[in-house]
Amino acid sequence: MCIAFLSLMPWMKDPTFIQVGEKLHAPSVDHWLGTDQLGRDLFGLTMRGTVASLLVAIAAVGIGAGIGVPLGLVASARENWLSQAIMRANDFIFAFPALVIAILLHDTVGAGMLNAILAIGIFNIPVFARVSFNRAQSIWTLDFIHASRLAGRHELSIAIRHALPLILGTIIIQITIQLGLGILAEAGLSYVGLGVTPPTPSWGRMLNEAQTFIGIAPRMVLVPGIAIVLAVLGFTLLGDALSEWLDPRKRRS
Repeated sequence: MCIAFLSLMPWMKDPTFIQVGEKLHAPSVDHWLGTDQLGRDLFGLTMRGTVASLLVAIAAVGIGAGIGVPLGLVASARENWLSQAIMRANDFIFAFPALVIAILLHDTVGAGMLNAILAIGIFNIPVFARVSFNRAQSIWTLDFIHASRLAGRHELSIAIRHALPLILGTIIIQITIQLGLGILAEAGLSYVGLGVTPPTPSWGRMLNEAQTFIGIAPRMVLVPGIAIVLAVLGFTLLGDALSEWLDPRKRRS
């Protein structure tokens, strides 16, 4: 992924530059992974696509965690009408996949990176709300939480100072998982034309454009496809590693 950010440096050749005379060239010294149907460098497009996918995934997960975690903590504090309203609203949002949300947003903000970020971000809100709610429910029954309540501390203060640090490990693990799923979702939205728009490269749109040439230049499909698989697999393995590192029982075993 660090290599992807090098593609933004000014001394790197612009991979979006169209050279029709060099279309569908095989891998060479000048073009490590060959060129596409417009003569664009496939390696450069893939690297720039990494940046776009990461930006969308990070922003979307930030929205989901930034809104969902506080909602889950508030809902877990007490079993009342507010708790039920928050969780039922989250269940309602969760019933709509990111693709449906993106279609609904298309007429408002249009296709583009913002549309993908909002669609994936809104879909992530109930995910983080549910995770934080389930994890924090047992924490509110602990003795030191009861002591804080008896001491007159406000529930918001207790949630920030005591509950949040105890569920932070679970939230971090969920963030890594959702980053991988966010990359996959961004690729899906871009594939159907609801994500990142030209001239910004995107793995999903690269797959869409390459499907016509799969018979004569299969690398055009394999390169972005493998990039998506490696990115999702990398974040999944990172989540597993963090899960073992943050859990003392797994760390001892």
